[in-house]
Amino acid sequence: MTLAPPCEACGEATAEARISAMCVLWRCPRCGHVLRDLARCRAGARAHPWGGSEALDRVRLALTRQRLRTLLPGRTGGDVLEVGFGRGLLLASLLAEGHRVSGVDPGALGLDLAPSLARGATIYPVPVEDASLPAGRFDLVYGIHVVEHLRDPAIAFGAWHRALRPGGRLYLITPNARSAGLSLFRDRWWNLEDPTHVRFFSPASIGLMLEAAGFEGIRWRAPVWDSLTMEVSSVLRTFRNPATSGDHGVLGGGPAWPAYALGVPLALIARFAWPAVRPSMEVMARRPS
Repeated sequence: MTLAPPCEACGEATAEARISAMCVLWRCPRCGHVLRDLARCRAGARAHPWGGSEALDRVRLALTRQRLRTLLPGRTGGDVLEVGFGRGLLLASLLAEGHRVSGVDPGALGLDLAPSLARGATIYPVPVEDASLPAGRFDLVYGIHVVEHLRDPAIAFGAWHRALRPGGRLYLITPNARSAGLSLFRDRWWNLEDPTHVRFFSPASIGLMLEAAGFEGIRWRAPVWDSLTMEVSSVLRTFRNPATSGDHGVLGGGPAWPAYALGVPLALIARFAWPAVRPSMEVMARRPS
């Protein structure tokens, strides 16, 4: 018999949530937080995390960059920290605009970083929980699809709170455990393809954890534009043999552009008509002044 783990957010005992014969998750009955044990809910495809389509990523990054600009105190001269920055395209664009930028990513030493970051950014090539961040320095700390991967989100949230200046902002995007997509696609939900997705926050659970870390003004919304290939990829996972998908999952498993060209516009229409199916949530909070 497998013992139910306690909820990371509220401490309540979680309960089994059997979404298919091949996948059992742990869901908190109080706050809706979801934990995943790969032994009971395998990824079924990818051997490692992968960013997906570079072209679609550029669209998403451009929209995210516009959002970040609204959270900075000025058009230039801000102190910014990105957690899990990958190749650093967002950081490089903020550096070019005149902001002082830093980044935390355990894979930084093996990444093909944007050249400007090697010269003008402070890089912490360690796990998020192990980074020695300066206290009270940053105007903005942000992480795009990071917190679902963390070893210990409570440690990370506390570190980000300390690293922010009084009044500084936190901005996160993460899969939403309350998305109707999980119920609709079940174990074929594309967010389950990544083997490093070990938790899914609900709006309530991430609010509880951020509040415990000292944040205030916590709010969230479900963006239309994030993870644009989610629904099409989930459908492809339903019909495609994972053995043919390779290390990159359905996005790397052969020509699928016709499906995305047709499916992404339809998915966007569905997201406007049925907001509950939107797969992600963006979360904003601030350190008290």
